[in-house]
Formats: sequence, structure tokens, C-alpha cells
Amino acid sequence: MKKYAIALSVCVAVVLTVVGSFAADENPWFDIEHCDFCKNLLKDPHLLENMTWEHHDISNGLLTLTVVKPEYETAYLDAQHAMEKVAARLAQGATDVHMCNHCMNYGMILMSGAKMEHIRTCAGDITLITSDKPEVLAMIRDYAQKTRAALAEGLPSDTEAE
Repeated sequence: MKKYAIALSVCVAVVLTVVGSFAADENPWFDIEHCDFCKNLLKDPHLLENMTWEHHDISNGLLTLTVVKPEYETAYLDAQHAMEKVAARLAQGATDVHMCNHCMNYGMILMSGAKMEHIRTCAGDITLITSDKPEVLAMIRDYAQKTRAALAEGLPSDTEAE
């Protein structure tokens, strides 16, 4: 997962250079069906309904907790592996990768120098995104708030594809 974060950071720089300005307010925060990262979570049509994401502010950043029901662990790991492949394509210069605002902002935070720690647990994973820089911490807080708000509304596709 750390390789994914590093590669995503590089990829976002490439995409931002190629695409130019990104109109964040015109697009949904999550675009599960079209984002080349997120759509991997739909390969098993029941994965999203069998996992939870929590985002908790900490003094210098964000703690994200992902919990996956044991019977969906393989599907979750497969989705993560597929996301790593997308990040690798971006790192190699691919310009045809679509990212939702969530993934774009995640990458921008990492590119801004935030530190990320990823801890695999028996039930999912924990990710810490931290920074000592006030401007990066503000980006992390904004990302967390928008992510919590979007999750409270429900994911756009919420696995209706059977």
C-alpha cells in the first residue's frame, strides 16, 4: 500500500500537468463507477456493503480505519492490488486515467509532503496521514471533512450492480 501512495503521488503530478486545472466543485467527491482507482471496489458487487470507512481527526492529521468482513477480505485485497496497478500506470506516464475528487485530493495531499503510514490489521487496515506543516494539515482536514460528508450521504453507486 505504501508503494500505492508513493506512485499515486507521482501520478497526480503527471495528471495535473496534463489535464490542467481540475474543477473540484463540478464533480462528485466519489465517482465509484468511473474513477480508475475506486471502480476496483465494485468488482465484487457486495464488497462496499460489507466494509466500513471511518475518518478521525488527530492532532497532526487523520486516522482512517477500514474494516472489512472476513468473507470479503480477498475481494478487498484484490481491489487494493488493482489500485496499485493503476498507480503504477500513472507513474509510468499514462494520461488516460480518470480520478474522482477523493482520489485526486488524496494524491495532492501526499504530493504536498504529508506522511502516510499504512498498517494492515486482521480486519482491514489503518492509515495515518500526518503533517507538521499548517497548510498541509489544512488540506488533510478539508479532505477528511469532505470524505466524511460524502460517506454520510452514501456512495453514489452503493453496489446496485448485481
